[in-house]
Amino acid sequence: MEGKMAMVRTLPPLAGRGGPIGPMSPRMGPKFDGLTGPSYKLDNKTYPLPNPKALKPYADTIAGAIDTWPAHASGHNVPRTTLVLTKNKNLVLYDEDLMGKPQIIPKPRFLEQLEGYLKTELKALGVTQVLPNDLRLQAHREVFEYLIEDFKTYKPLLSSIKNEYEMMLAFQRQQIRELDPLKQMLVTVSEQCDQKIMAIREEEKQEIRDLKMENRRLMDVIQLMNNKQKDLMTQVAKLQEDLATEYHRYRDECDARKQLVSDINDLRYQQDDYMMSKQSASDEAQDDPMTLKIALKKAREDEKAATERLNNMVANYGDVIPRRDFELIEAKYNQLQELYTTAQDDFLKLQKEHDALLDVNKTVTKQRDEYYMECETLKRSSTPRPDWDKCADHVQGGMARWQELSKGKRSNELVDVLIAEIAAGGAGDLGGAEYFDGQGTGPTVPKYLQVEGPVRNRRLGKRDCSMLIRDIWREKVAHDAERTDGKREAMSEFMDLYLERRFPMPQMKIEWGYNLQDACERYAHDELIGLFWGVLTYNIDEEIYHDQMNKVEQLLNHLTNADMEKGNQEKVSKDELRQGLRATFPGMEDETLMVAMKAADVELDSKEEDIEYKELFKEDDEGRTGPFLEEVMKFIKQERLTYVEDIKQQLAGINNVTVDDLKRALSLADPEIDNTLMDKYLAWAFDTTAEKFNEVEPLEQSKLVERLRNGCLHRAGKKM
Repeated sequence: MEGKMAMVRTLPPLAGRGGPIGPMSPRMGPKFDGLTGPSYKLDNKTYPLPNPKALKPYADTIAGAIDTWPAHASGHNVPRTTLVLTKNKNLVLYDEDLMGKPQIIPKPRFLEQLEGYLKTELKALGVTQVLPNDLRLQAHREVFEYLIEDFKTYKPLLSSIKNEYEMMLAFQRQQIRELDPLKQMLVTVSEQCDQKIMAIREEEKQEIRDLKMENRRLMDVIQLMNNKQKDLMTQVAKLQEDLATEYHRYRDECDARKQLVSDINDLRYQQDDYMMSKQSASDEAQDDPMTLKIALKKAREDEKAATERLNNMVANYGDVIPRRDFELIEAKYNQLQELYTTAQDDFLKLQKEHDALLDVNKTVTKQRDEYYMECETLKRSSTPRPDWDKCADHVQGGMARWQELSKGKRSNELVDVLIAEIAAGGAGDLGGAEYFDGQGTGPTVPKYLQVEGPVRNRRLGKRDCSMLIRDIWREKVAHDAERTDGKREAMSEFMDLYLERRFPMPQMKIEWGYNLQDACERYAHDELIGLFWGVLTYNIDEEIYHDQMNKVEQLLNHLTNADMEKGNQEKVSKDELRQGLRATFPGMEDETLMVAMKAADVELDSKEEDIEYKELFKEDDEGRTGPFLEEVMKFIKQERLTYVEDIKQQLAGINNVTVDDLKRALSLADPEIDNTLMDKYLAWAFDTTAEKFNEVEPLEQSKLVERLRNGCLHRAGKKM
């Protein structure tokens, strides 16, 4: 390379229009002193360059012009290499420059110097072929720099163009350097994939070999069985031939026997005829015709008398039964008559008692209604009695411990007990310690509880807990309605979204998540809070809540439609309310319906026939409803539990229940259930999907029944 670089020469100075440039011309530079200039590296090799001052083509500052060149000459500035067909009919490359052929139109001197310098540099660097190469680029870069330096007027523009190209080249090289690791990674991944494919192919080869061996073995078995079948067919054909032969022999024997029997009968008949003819000949000699005539006449008379007597007996005693049968039937009749008399007396006695009990029941019912109304009147007018059960929410241990403390005590004693609990720290320990311990960030921990370290205890009260749960249900219903797949998102996953939207600060989100969980555990005995807590912990089906809300909404829509038919007076009659309950809850019994109607009367405190039905569906700020909706919710829950008890009775005697056992129990308890609903109940009971029923292990009956009680189960048909 050093030898090649030594061949680089400086560009000769240019001459002006009038002759050579004088000694004051800036083109008169220093002589070439060798490769003493800067250097550059390519592929970890250093390449020196000449001194820039020795190669710099100074501009002609005296004339301020460059050599002219005809415009039509640019068309002739093409590669001077042509193909020539020789006498031997071979194609030969012909280079005019190498052959020394003069040009028709001379080029400017400076252009010739630049081209000559470029060719010399390319030859010195060994890159004469027109291919992408950094050395060729470096040589062209130097020539372009000389050109820029010579043209002072266009130097800024040309320098800007050169800089843009240099910037783009540097950017492309940087991109290539950044993509090299990706290329290597791609090669590595490709090799890994190829290895995996080869491994899979090897495994498949072994499997194919095994399958081929199994196929050959099965083919041998099939061939053996075919041979056996052919042997059996041969034996069957032989047996059929033997059977046909035996059958022919049997027919011959049978025909011979019949012929023999016929011959025997003919001989017997001949013998009988001979004996009869012989006897008749002897009788004719002994019997008198007159005697035989008299005997025949007498026999006819006796036969006529016997026939008349038989006809009389049939006419007179045809319907008469034997005396023995008559006595047995008479004894049975007397016994049944005595039983009937006794039962008649008991019935009359029970009827009298029933009438008396009906009178007593009417009296008691009337008294109960009077006492109930009086009690409600006293509740509204008198000083209300304290609801001591509310203290259970503020006593450590919950309802169970409060019932134990308050059992058999009067109001004054209960106040003393409550003061003692407060003094002992019972109320102070309501919320536990000042901080909760974080449950970590493991996969089993819900997202809204994933944190390390202590979490502040806000001691969330029952009212705040109820209000927060009410808002969560409202947001959850709206969130599920926006989903396009028709499925409900799990409450645990939605809690993370809700808390993150409600409390943007991560610390506040974690605090409210832990405090809500603590409050739900403490107030789990409450119906609404317990239902939410069960849904959040995957112990209760979320559809129970939505089913209750849908039933209540159906009842409200029915009453609203009845109200709109009357002119939208926002009132309905009690009969319409009763009809709405019947239509929404077909299985509601009369007693339950009467209790719900009385609860509506008490809640509205109205004795008028028309009632303001919308007041029955209002809730307080904690989500609590009135007595009417409480009775409706009780009926919905009781109806579900009754259905589960019917299923439990069908599972009697089965300790470990399988999927088939539960299917049979559901079919017996509810014959009208369809397959879709049955699969839904089975999937909830065994906590699986319909595709995995065959993989489910048997479940203990008590756990299964508890699972069914916490599921949204409803009878498809009528109760048998």
